[in-house]
Amino acid sequence: MIDTQRPLDALGKSINTNVTVYLKDGSVVKGKLKAYDLHINIALENAKFDKEDKEFQLIVIRGDNVLFVSL
Repeated sequence: MIDTQRPLDALGKSINTNVTVYLKDGSVVKGKLKAYDLHINIALENAKFDKEDKEFQLIVIRGDNVLFVSL
């Protein structure tokens, strides 16, 4: 369990770990968390959408599209 008091602390402690990002349009993206900011813009390395076979070396997801992040 992650011992944090603020939500962004949890993201900070999850840098370079695999996360799952759920988007507002129902898409799900899995990849290694490389960076994030206060707007929850998220950079994922080796990212893969659940419904696609293609893997992306690096993608940036705009925070407005993020529903939640599973660590």
